[in-house]
Order: sequence, then C-alpha cells, then structure tokens
Amino acid sequence: MKYENLITKDIRAKVFKHVEKTLAISNKRPAEEITDALLSWERAGEQLSDLENTLGKVRGKKLLDVGSGYGLFLTLSLLKGAKSIGLEPAKNRSYTLTSEVSKEILERAGFSKKLVKTGFGEKLPFRDNSFDLAVSFYTLEHVQSVGQVIKEATRVLKPGGYIFFEVPNYGSFWEGHYGIVWLPYISKFIAKYYVKLWGKEGKLLDELQLVNNFTLKKIAKNLPLEITNVGKDLFKKKVLHLKSDSTGTLGSAFKIIELLKRLGGLTFFISLASFINAQTPIVFVAKKTYEK
Repeated sequence: MKYENLITKDIRAKVFKHVEKTLAISNKRPAEEITDALLSWERAGEQLSDLENTLGKVRGKKLLDVGSGYGLFLTLSLLKGAKSIGLEPAKNRSYTLTSEVSKEILERAGFSKKLVKTGFGEKLPFRDNSFDLAVSFYTLEHVQSVGQVIKEATRVLKPGGYIFFEVPNYGSFWEGHYGIVWLPYISKFIAKYYVKLWGKEGKLLDELQLVNNFTLKKIAKNLPLEITNVGKDLFKKKVLHLKSDSTGTLGSAFKIIELLKRLGGLTFFISLASFINAQTPIVFVAKKTYEK
C-alpha cells in the first residue's frame, strides 16, 4: 500500500481549511506549505528512521506516541511491527480534528481507530511500567507542564525503556514554527516583540514552552533517567543534508544554510551550535534506570 493513498483529498481539504484559519494566520506562512508539512509521509519516515537509528528496530516494542497528531508516525510504526498507541488531548477543535483524521488514516491502513486514545501528557491514562518506548515529536513545547509530561512518560516506561522526544530548542538560533532566526534564551515577553519585528503574531507564543537543553537536564536530574543523547550528531547530519524542497519552514532554513556554505562558515556554525548546546531540534533520549 502506498502511504499517499491513505490521505484522501477529503482529509487534506479538512486539514487545509483548519490550517488556513489558525496556523497560517499566526505563523504568517502559506496554508499549503503548513498542510504539506503536517501531512508529510517523508517527514514521518524521517522521524521513524531517527528513532530506529538511535534505539534499534521498533518491531515488537510497545510504543506510546505522546501527541500523535494526524497519525502518520503512528501508522508507520504500526506497519513496521511496533505495538503502538497514540495519545491526543481532543480538548478543542484543533485536537478533535487531529484525532478524527488519525483514526481515519489508521482504519484505511488496516488498524483499529481505538489505537488513538484521548488524554493528556501530564496525566497519562496508562499503568506503570507499560511501555518499552515513549516517543513524542514536536509536542513537548505545546504542553502545559514539560516536567510533568516527562515524569509521566518515565512512570509508564518499563525499567530499561527509553524516552525519545524531539522538541525545538529555544536555546538555538532558529524558530521553526515561525520560520525565523531566533535569539537564544530570550524570555517569552521579549519574544512577543521580537516576532512582531518579523511581521508575525505573538499569540502563538502563549501556548509554547520555550524548552532548551538545560530545562530538560534539570527535569531529568530528579527522575530515574539517564540521558544518553541530545541530538548533536543528528543535528549535524540534518543540516548537511537539508534540501531546498524541505517541508514547512525548513525551506527557509535551507536558504540560510546555503548562504553559510557559500561564505565557507557552515562547518564552523555546526561546531559552534553543538558546543553551546544550540542544536535544534533537541533529540532528548533518556533511559529509565530504576524504580524509586
């Protein structure tokens, strides 16, 4: 089965209509571009590759996808043989739509729509020691409490299980939601004025948690977690192989990368960003070590 066939014109139209009224307005990005990124099988495939290249094959593993969105990664992981469950909050129209779409895609792929559960990352509706993997892609910055979500993910993992969360780094020089150069570690108050200088709306920042490497390390320190990776090697690989037709705001990032190449400063930039913990995204990989 071709993945493209799982997303019908009707599904795409619903997502596009929603994006046109929400994200396209706050991000000041074309609705078509954002829809392409949200419904990109290539992007979901890269996420699965990131996971498997870091932690091994998912086949046979019990996997929890926190913030499973439109269900593309969830579907691919199931097709790869993982015992996957997705979680969406469905607290408003935005998340109701993601749940509806993901369930439809799952059914078209031959899986039960019951594999998408309703709940919040801060209070996962699962028993202790239930999963081998807890994954999340670009969700952690949207939750109410980053610390509580990581604590809950740790709780539902089996000892020896892994957290694998990809999250934007607000200690970096790039902001992917808006597609703009970023000022590392600025406060949300200042950030609202900063994005206005780019002609963007600051409203989106109200729901964003400005996560960085130090935030995650501080949280993990108080949990039975051993951090094994923060994504510096993956950052280098992605920067060096970024394509001009990359989905979403990465297309804009490509132009900056190309400029750095022409100026002969790309290698220095990658080394500097890694040295000062400015790689983005952060790929937060941590192993559950013991029970308190």
